[in-house]
Amino acid sequence: MKRKLVALMALLASLSLAQSTDYNNVTVNIPSVLQLKLDAKDYLFNFADASLTGTETVNVGGTPYTKASWAAYESFLNAASGAQDFAPTALTGTGGADYGTVTVLTNRAQWTVKIDSISGSLTLGNGRVKVFAEKVSGKGSSQTSTPTPIAANLALAKATSGGQGKSTYKLYYLFTMDINDDIPLSGIDNEQITVNLLLTSP
Repeated sequence: MKRKLVALMALLASLSLAQSTDYNNVTVNIPSVLQLKLDAKDYLFNFADASLTGTETVNVGGTPYTKASWAAYESFLNAASGAQDFAPTALTGTGGADYGTVTVLTNRAQWTVKIDSISGSLTLGNGRVKVFAEKVSGKGSSQTSTPTPIAANLALAKATSGGQGKSTYKLYYLFTMDINDDIPLSGIDNEQITVNLLLTSP
C-alpha cells in the first residue's frame, strides 16, 4: 500500500511538471486624425441688392454690423465721412446662418487653423475683407480678438495643448467701404477671391 501511494505521488508530480504554451498577438492601428470643415461656400457682399431695407444687422463679436445692400450703401454715401464695415448680404451653405461654421476634428493635442493662401484680387484690395473667428465649443481659442484684415498665414484658431476631439468656431467676414472710394463708372461686378483655410499640427 505504501509503495502504491509513493508511485501515485510520483505520477502526480510528473503530471504537474508537464506544460504546454502558446501565444497570440495584440495589434493596434490608430490613424492620425486632422479634419477641417467649413459649411459656408460663398460670402456675398451685394451693395446693389434691393431686397433688404438697410436696417438688417449681424452681431460679430458683440458689435452689430449692417448687411450690405443698396439701401445700406445709399445711407452710407449720404452720411459717412470715413470707413464702415459691412456684413455679408447673404451666405450659401449655412442653412440661413449669418456665419460659416468651422469644425475641427482631431486626435492631436496641438493644432492651428489659419488662412493658408488667398487666390485672386479685388479692385479695392483684399485687405478690405476682414475675418473674425468666434469659439462656440470644444478646444483651443480664437486668434482674432477683433475683425482682422485677411492675409496669408493669419491664424484664426489655435490649441496649444489638450486639443483632441471636436471643436467648433463661427467664421465671420466683413467688407470695408470708404467714402473716398472712386468706383469705376461701370461699377464693380462679381469680383471674387478665394480664401483657402488650412489645419496644421506640429
